[in-house]
Amino acid sequence: MAETALVAGVLALAAGGVVAGRELERRLVTARIHARHAAEDDGGGVSYFSLQSPGPDVTTPDGVVLHTEIDPPADPEDDLTVVFVHGYALSLECWHFQRVHLRQLGANRPRAVLYDQRSHGRSTRSAPERCRLPVLTDDLVQVLEEVVPPGPVVLVGHSMGGMTIMRLAQTRPELFGSRVLGVALFSTAAGEMADYSPLPAIPGRMFSSVAPGLLAALNRLPRLVERRGSGSDLSYLVTRRMSYGSAVGVDEVEFMSEMLSRTPLEVLTDFYPAFAELDEYRALEVLRRVEAAVVGGENDLILPIERTERIRELLPEADARCLPACGHMGMIEHPDVFNTVLDQLVQRVRDRSLRET
Repeated sequence: MAETALVAGVLALAAGGVVAGRELERRLVTARIHARHAAEDDGGGVSYFSLQSPGPDVTTPDGVVLHTEIDPPADPEDDLTVVFVHGYALSLECWHFQRVHLRQLGANRPRAVLYDQRSHGRSTRSAPERCRLPVLTDDLVQVLEEVVPPGPVVLVGHSMGGMTIMRLAQTRPELFGSRVLGVALFSTAAGEMADYSPLPAIPGRMFSSVAPGLLAALNRLPRLVERRGSGSDLSYLVTRRMSYGSAVGVDEVEFMSEMLSRTPLEVLTDFYPAFAELDEYRALEVLRRVEAAVVGGENDLILPIERTERIRELLPEADARCLPACGHMGMIEHPDVFNTVLDQLVQRVRDRSLRET
């Protein structure tokens, strides 16, 4: 849900009369130019947007082609697969640090399957009325059936991706505890989004009612659309504020900004109504059957930490963490923590699989 809040944040800044001064503008531009020349990669030797692996296209019944990628396991006989499900306005690129980490595990590296949700990344566009959680759940099932080989599965979802996994647990509970043995829910919510607003001055119900029209109106402004991802200082400031909860580097902000700019505004409009309909609390009863991890950031302005706390209450056995100085994009902001959570979850699933065989 990052882009909607970013748009709202821009409007809030403009309405409040916040204008970047010449000195601020000079410092931002200088820092960003320096970062682009000084940092050729993400600090780990791998450039953003450079991680790619072959994977089969998945064509859904309504004709959408889902882009998938498969990072093979270190041991061809290893039947465990980690499936990553990204969030609203993002793409599979958001898992950059987790993907780098898994590739560096050596002999313990599991298979990783990643895909772009419909209308996101390199997947093709969906009809607007099909941009809803039940359809995203059907897409995930199809990925599991056509891309993931037999064996235990760990599902990892961020934001809308976590919601997709929870909807799967509601609609296909028989998969959990049999095929799906582990679930990680990062910076997500199980419900109550119709009452939430990222802008304190606007009540949640009001924000939910005006946001779709706002997005549609913005999409009719060609000059604004052309400037998305253009690197304006206001856009940079808002992206940093709405995505992260700590002083991340310039390259992390630029990475996020570029990802967001690749999602058309029409797609944001198509998906936004799905969040007001969100009610996945019954799924948490099903998720008690599997190994689980729940992580949220205390400074998340997109999905507040109270939503994570609510999930944690209903999954008392989960590895649950509330991270200080962490925003919505925690897996980019604090990758070491999220990678550790992922490693421990995978290990618990491996141990469980051994016990049950």
